[in-house]
Amino acid sequence: MPNNNQGLSFMFMLAATFLLLSGVASLTYQVVWVRLLGLSMGSTSASISTVLAAFFLGLALGSYLAERITRNRINDLKPYIALEMIIGVSGLVLLPILLNLDAIMAATPALGATIPNKFAVTTALLLIPTVCMGATFPVMASILIRRKNEVGARVSQLYSLNTAGAVLGAALAGFFFVPNWGLDGAVYIAFSLNLLIVVLAVYLNRQIELPPLEAVVPTSGHEGDTAVAIAEEAPLRGRALLVLFATGLVAIATEVGWTKYLSIFTGTTIYGFAAILTIFLIGIAAGSWAIRSHLERMRRPELWMAFGLVLLGGSLLLTRAGLTWVPPIYQAINHFPVEPWLKHGVKYAFVFMLLFPPTFLFGALFPLNLRLYCGNLQGVRARIGKAYAVNTVASIFGSIMAGFWLIPDYGTDVLLTSMAVVLLVLPFLFVPALRTQAARVAIASLTVLTVSLSWLLPHLDYKDLISAVQYDEKSFFGKKPTYLFLKEGKAGVISMVTYDDRRVQLQNNGLNESFIDLEDENNVLLVESLLGLVPYMLHEDPKSAFVVGFGGGITTKALTFTKLESIRVVELEPAVIEAGQAIVGGEIPALQDPRVTLTINDARNTLLTESTTYDIIAAQPSHPWLARASNVFTKEFFELVRSRLNEGGIYGQWVNLFHMDATTLRSLLHAFYEVFPQGMTFANLDSGDFIMFGSNQPLVFDFADMQHHFAEPKIKAALNYHKIYAPRDLLWYFALSREQALEASLGVPANSDTNILSEVRLSAFDADPSGRESPYNFLKDHYTFHVRPYFARDVVERLYQVGTYYLSTWDELDIAQNVADQLRDLDPVKARGIEYEELWVRFEFAKAEKLYQEHEQWPDRTHMQQALALAEQKRFAEAQAIVPKVQLEGLRRTLAARLLYEQERYDELIALNAKYDGEKLWRLTALARKDLIKAGTALHALIQRVSPGLPQWRVLAAYYGAINDQPQLVHAARQIIQQQDKEIKRVRKLLDKAVKVADSERSLALLKRLDRLHPQEDSELKILRKKVARLANGVTKV
Repeated sequence: MPNNNQGLSFMFMLAATFLLLSGVASLTYQVVWVRLLGLSMGSTSASISTVLAAFFLGLALGSYLAERITRNRINDLKPYIALEMIIGVSGLVLLPILLNLDAIMAATPALGATIPNKFAVTTALLLIPTVCMGATFPVMASILIRRKNEVGARVSQLYSLNTAGAVLGAALAGFFFVPNWGLDGAVYIAFSLNLLIVVLAVYLNRQIELPPLEAVVPTSGHEGDTAVAIAEEAPLRGRALLVLFATGLVAIATEVGWTKYLSIFTGTTIYGFAAILTIFLIGIAAGSWAIRSHLERMRRPELWMAFGLVLLGGSLLLTRAGLTWVPPIYQAINHFPVEPWLKHGVKYAFVFMLLFPPTFLFGALFPLNLRLYCGNLQGVRARIGKAYAVNTVASIFGSIMAGFWLIPDYGTDVLLTSMAVVLLVLPFLFVPALRTQAARVAIASLTVLTVSLSWLLPHLDYKDLISAVQYDEKSFFGKKPTYLFLKEGKAGVISMVTYDDRRVQLQNNGLNESFIDLEDENNVLLVESLLGLVPYMLHEDPKSAFVVGFGGGITTKALTFTKLESIRVVELEPAVIEAGQAIVGGEIPALQDPRVTLTINDARNTLLTESTTYDIIAAQPSHPWLARASNVFTKEFFELVRSRLNEGGIYGQWVNLFHMDATTLRSLLHAFYEVFPQGMTFANLDSGDFIMFGSNQPLVFDFADMQHHFAEPKIKAALNYHKIYAPRDLLWYFALSREQALEASLGVPANSDTNILSEVRLSAFDADPSGRESPYNFLKDHYTFHVRPYFARDVVERLYQVGTYYLSTWDELDIAQNVADQLRDLDPVKARGIEYEELWVRFEFAKAEKLYQEHEQWPDRTHMQQALALAEQKRFAEAQAIVPKVQLEGLRRTLAARLLYEQERYDELIALNAKYDGEKLWRLTALARKDLIKAGTALHALIQRVSPGLPQWRVLAAYYGAINDQPQLVHAARQIIQQQDKEIKRVRKLLDKAVKVADSERSLALLKRLDRLHPQEDSELKILRKKVARLANGVTKV
């Protein structure tokens, strides 16, 4: 067995390794516990602070009890071994409890109903392991520090190594453990580390005997000096304790402020937060390690403490000033063509440069504080735990003060400035204890000079940072927005920005969430309206709705258009509501509806702690790769939602495809449709939006029932604005059936609370995924529009309507063919009618005519199209002969009116006694040539119930201009531009194909059609004209 001195050195080295591993395990537990408890307690600032307060309270209590734990037990490692064993076992036992806490809370909602209840539950769960964690450092220090001349050095070394373990824990948990093995896997790793420590510590304890504790007895002849030293230490001890509290408070408060600001720079993701925490802890570990060899040599530690506090206060001010360089660096990084890993490396390096000086000083001053407070060897055992407890309790106050008061009420800049000033007041505590007048004057002067820096150095401005984020195209190309609202909220920085004084974008940390049109309230993001309106139309008799997130208020507003009896809205961030109020200049109209109830809380927590059930639940959270928001994209959340739906209830979940990849989307689909036995998806690939609808009952498009909802005035106006005039029009947004979604998600794990795949995976991306991982390519590859199962009655007619709709409105030939294939075994005539229309849409009139002549039985629509194809070729007599074949009178009369218009027989058309809306459209279009005001007035009323075409929009534009109705004129002009551009693109595409296959007849017809649309003449069109001319002259190779 080694001698005592050698044994102590060897044991100290290994024990220090234990503390390092213990730090890794403790930080890993903290990351997992805070995350899992946030799911059940809520992700509001209050709930998160409650969880952290309970965690730190346990640490503080453990530190305080350390002296009792080690009393008469400091001659071996048994107390420490017991602590590590309890931490590991309790951490392992806690895992299944935390994973099932949702179910426990749902069964007993009162547990999470209030903040005190949440605090009590969290404290009860975490008390045993956190008390043991808090005791490990002071217990180990009491056991290993055996000599009075090594108090300062050993405390510093042990604290540094324990913090270094925390550094590794923060980095490994955030960047490695959780991303690769999930939250549960991270706990198993942490438990393994505790077990390893216990096994090695037991072995070490048996092999090495600690030397006896050095007696604290004054040397003969120095009793007087000892008495003087004790008399001097007493007041310094009180001041040191006050500094321990103040520095603990300031350290956590500034960390909260830095994280709030820098997370926008590094990303509000698991990796961004892990990086900031790791860098913060690196500085503390480095500082405490660097000072270890100097503590025992300091003759006047109070002078060094005073000077260190001045340096720390000054470094906080310089760091605040350095943060103002983040926006220009962010802009430079965004425009610099480098690899993503290098971009992140530059970001983290800059954050390190900013935070290292103050955190280094925090780390260096803590052991010095302990040296002042603990004093001699006996003081280490008696006071180190209490000192650690005071510092930890201060951390609780700092976190709450920053998150609940200073940042929401005054902002991050005031927080960082005030914390620096607090530190700069502390040196005056030590001025009276300084022995020389020069030292007193120097410290006082330095302090005053440093305080003055707070007014001279630049201050933070979130506008600069938000502008530098550049999530949207306008800011990326250097356009500067106008800020109509900006506030540092509790969950993010909320802003309202505009680039044109009309369209206002709601942003959270610079990321677009919604938009508002200041001039046209109907101009909204359609998908947000459909999120609430589609479930309303599909439900047999909806009475109640629950909305996850208010955002821009579009979904809530759409639901107020309905006949629902109650609408519950839960918004996480109160600043979002304030932003909306600021824009409208008062109360938000949708929230003034007496049926609407607004709650500021985490929606998941609200659903969990309340047993109310709903007919409709609509979720429009932020992006699934963001912290907090990712909580409502997991399988467990979907299960919670399902439990809160009434029988026949419908849930709609919005997914923004921005920054999404195909694998993550498949994971979300897997999670969603494993939970919901019925459902379907909607998508708008132009706007990058995706909706998953789920229910416990089959979802059916009953057009007859849905038409009643379309007749409700506000719903009708809102949908008509977006060219949705009938239930059939909604099917343009249909994407995947539930069965297709599940099939497409095979091989990818469901996104869950434990693997947090959406947050982990998407946070790692810097650029938008492309190729096979593009969500757009994935959806296009799987689009088959298998809508047949969603029709309960009139299946043949509905499928036919849908197939022709995809052709006539959207020119989607592949989709139409898929529908025709679904229809073929039910009604081959109508299936053939869709195939005829595919030829007609492509201007393949010869093939279409041949197919038309091969069969006698055709739907009315096919007869009409054949007549129009003949009219396009100026074969009006043949077209006229088809009119009687149309069975329905309204369609027959409309076709006759249209043919009169195409032949420019306007007087005859005007003279018609029009009975049906279709023929009225063409009669009024002709009438406008003689009486614009009369025709325009009638046409304006008519388009409220029937969809106008390009000729009608031109009449309306002229009419609105004549009566000086500017908003309607702008709307009509947009419709003309959109429809004309769309038709020009379609015809040009067809013309290019016809030229490539040397189809002379079709090319000439398409060119004539194109000229009637008055396209902009460009070089490509000129080349096409020459090619068509050569084809007309018999040249087949063009």
